[in-house]
Amino acid sequence: MMEVKPDSTILDATAAYRGIWDQEGKTAEDILFIDIEPDLDIKPDILMDCTKTEFPDGRFRQIFFDPPHRYGHNKNNGIHQTPSKQLQKEKWGNTGSYYGFDKYKTKRELLGFIYQAQQEFYRITDEYGVLWLKWSEPSIRTAEVIKLFTNWKQLMKFEVAYQGRISKNRCFWIMFIKNRLAAAKQTELGEYKDEL
Repeated sequence: MMEVKPDSTILDATAAYRGIWDQEGKTAEDILFIDIEPDLDIKPDILMDCTKTEFPDGRFRQIFFDPPHRYGHNKNNGIHQTPSKQLQKEKWGNTGSYYGFDKYKTKRELLGFIYQAQQEFYRITDEYGVLWLKWSEPSIRTAEVIKLFTNWKQLMKFEVAYQGRISKNRCFWIMFIKNRLAAAKQTELGEYKDEL
């Protein structure tokens, strides 16, 4: 793999439209943007699956991870539904966000993806690696997701208010560091074994 942004120390592992970054961050040379979605209007630096990267061990100091969502929400009738790619493009276009509603049809599939991703993040972060998880999926409790990060230590969790108020669709940022005392081999989670 040809090295792109070889001096970058930060990985945005699910870049999409780079919505978590301010304008300067969206083009920063310090941040490498990857995504598996080929149809994004803002192209990632590298088209790549974050669960199976080609990066060497210990490549990054920090990783930002905003997993896909499982549901869209119809405010008119309160029913969860999955929008088509066309509807997502019409709704978010060039300046909006792609939420990945079409990627994982079941809770089990989404949690399996998250578990695989955190294993890979453990491998490609350095000894003092930091992982930031953004979680705002209303159908799965935050605590259920945190338990998947088996060799990481949680140091911080805070809720982000939207336009000064907390909404029903709660958004959390969780900060982990590598647990250097943990066994080198990742613990297997039998509950998600079929998805791994």
